[in-house]
Amino acid sequence: MSFIRLEKVSKIYPPYFRALSNIHLEIQKGDFIFLSGPTGAGKTTLLKLIYREETPTSGEIFLENKPYSQIKEKEFRKLRQKWGIIFQDGKLFEDLSVYENIKLTLVLAGKKVSKMKHLIYDFLERFNLIQKFNKKVKELSGGEQQKVGIIRAIIKEPEFLIADEPTGNLDPESIYEIIDLLKELHQKETTIILATHDPTILSLKIGKLIILEKGELIRDDTFSSQS
Repeated sequence: MSFIRLEKVSKIYPPYFRALSNIHLEIQKGDFIFLSGPTGAGKTTLLKLIYREETPTSGEIFLENKPYSQIKEKEFRKLRQKWGIIFQDGKLFEDLSVYENIKLTLVLAGKKVSKMKHLIYDFLERFNLIQKFNKKVKELSGGEQQKVGIIRAIIKEPEFLIADEPTGNLDPESIYEIIDLLKELHQKETTIILATHDPTILSLKIGKLIILEKGELIRDDTFSSQS
């Protein structure tokens, strides 16, 4: 049984822009999926459909064989608390501190308060942000904000990680740090779907590669099958 399955999914934005066309996709538990393709190919739209910020114009998405359309919003929000999402635009609380932004996601995930402080400090140290823990997010650089968004998504060890261009504003050293973290998560059986056109990330050549072009899925295979 698939973890998430898309069947004949299309998304049209008014008046006539077809962002995705007739997408068939299966995500199995434990998959590491790289979603690639040029800018405007539909990568972000596909991810938004999966975490239900958007709904399909046609077709259906299934979570463990249950149609999204039959899952109530309250139930889906509860399910999503076990997921980690790295948004392209961050979606951080700008007037909260770095520490408060990360703590909030742990509280919502039901993690033990007693262990939060040390856990957060460990991640901030790993990302060279320990000196910024009390800074408001709006006072950080773009790259620093992106790191906070990444920490917030992965610190709770989600069962499913959705990442939309997580390395866009990062320096090479930070990109390799993210790669190491993704590998660690995957070894813990986290299911991952990651949208990227970063050649450093794609050079990992593990898991499955999916390529979108003009809203159509043109390639779906495993890296191991490539020459």
